Amino acid sequence: MRTLVLNNLLNITIPGKPIKKDRHRVNLNSSQMWNPSKEDANRIKRFIEERLPEGFEIIPKGVPVVVNITWFYEPVKSQKTKKFMKLIENEDYPYTKKPDRDNLDKFILDCLSKVVFYDDNQVFAGLLVKFYSTNPRTEIEIKW
Repeated sequence: MRTLVLNNLLNITIPGKPIKKDRHRVNLNSSQMWNPSKEDANRIKRFIEERLPEGFEIIPKGVPVVVNITWFYEPVKSQKTKKFMKLIENEDYPYTKKPDRDNLDKFILDCLSKVVFYDDNQVFAGLLVKFYSTNPRTEIEIKW
């Protein structure tokens, strides 16, 4: 059995509906490509930078990182029955709809890259989960 000691911990909570990584789009008239999630990514990067502890230095290249991410989604209006709201009050009822975890994960890792750690290839492990909540948000735990 291997033991990896991770001494540093950083927690970040991003309020609001979780954002996924969108595919690049092509304008058929001009064959121009653009990334629809780039504006969101820049906004989230600034949000993260503003909340880093004073004196925080980017995690250097080659340092292994664990990123655990929990996304909380608000139920749609048709789901907001008393019975369903009771089910989700502990924030442990799984959210099994789109977007897929991998698209959510990629967006967050791209936002953390060059802000918290040098490159997202340093991330070697992490738990990714989606739940319902009346308080939509993304919670990120980073260990290195």
